[in-house]
Amino acid sequence: MTVLPDVHTDRHPLTAEGSVELAVLDRNGFDESRHVGAGVVVTADGTVIDAVGDVHASVYPRSTMKPFQALAVRRAGAVFSDEELVLTTASHAGTPAHQALALHMLESYDHVEADLGCPPDLPFDRATARTMAEPRRLAMNCSGKHAGMLAACRVNGWDAATYLEMTHPLQQRVRETVEEFTHETVDVVGTDGCGAPVFPLTLAGLARGFAGVVARAESDTAALTDAVLDHPWAIDGIGRANTVTIERLRVLAKLGAEGVMVMGLPGGAAVAVKTLDGAQRSGTLAALTLLERNGIVDAAGVADVMAATGEQVLGGGVPVGTLRAGAGLR
Repeated sequence: MTVLPDVHTDRHPLTAEGSVELAVLDRNGFDESRHVGAGVVVTADGTVIDAVGDVHASVYPRSTMKPFQALAVRRAGAVFSDEELVLTTASHAGTPAHQALALHMLESYDHVEADLGCPPDLPFDRATARTMAEPRRLAMNCSGKHAGMLAACRVNGWDAATYLEMTHPLQQRVRETVEEFTHETVDVVGTDGCGAPVFPLTLAGLARGFAGVVARAESDTAALTDAVLDHPWAIDGIGRANTVTIERLRVLAKLGAEGVMVMGLPGGAAVAVKTLDGAQRSGTLAALTLLERNGIVDAAGVADVMAATGEQVLGGGVPVGTLRAGAGLR
């Protein structure tokens, strides 16, 4: 077994050469698409127990960085109800319930929708999107995170107009939180889709950091973990993959754009996966397969979640294929 380094100094991106086959989609028994990438499983203390591909390659964690951002907001003194706390770490579906919760978070700290720094968007939830005349900031999947950041600014008297700048005190708190949990030095800063700073991390470091969050070792991580377990609808949406994984397996799941996925068992192991081509459909399958082959979840549970959430392969409206774990996970 390998213990993760305290500081990562050889930052390099994930490549095709550093990837293995994570998932295969077949149509009528003939393989149509393949997704490659890398994944790692760590114990609660950050020890690597399973790795496929180059897990010391760095990736933008995208929305899998939200748990660290949510902790920075909470530690800065922004207090929310449990459901609102979940929304600070969510990539939510933008249903009316999600939007109403985000609006209440804003109003609780004397902010309005226009104060949100995230761009207007249509929600992930198609039914809700069809009812909207135009995109809005509240419907953007990161609106809860941004509402939380604005609340932290209000509590501390920080400038709300510049809260997304890396020099802002809040973003410095986020940086410190990321470094604390991942044991990696932040040496590159990018801009996420919502406008917030995002930092490349190794897959191993990302898994280590998420394991630290779900370890529930202190009051803030315990509060965040327990809130997600109690209100999984808020982190994603009813019937959506992260929510179903949490509901049925009691495993915390958090997706990120461009094919990133983290999952963690409260007080136990965590997994981080990156699909090289950015495909979202392989993340849940790959992460659960890695957990299952290490005895952390059972095969029946994985099959149950995938049956409920996996992408359907249809021909003329009829199922004609499947998405299965790739050779790199067998």
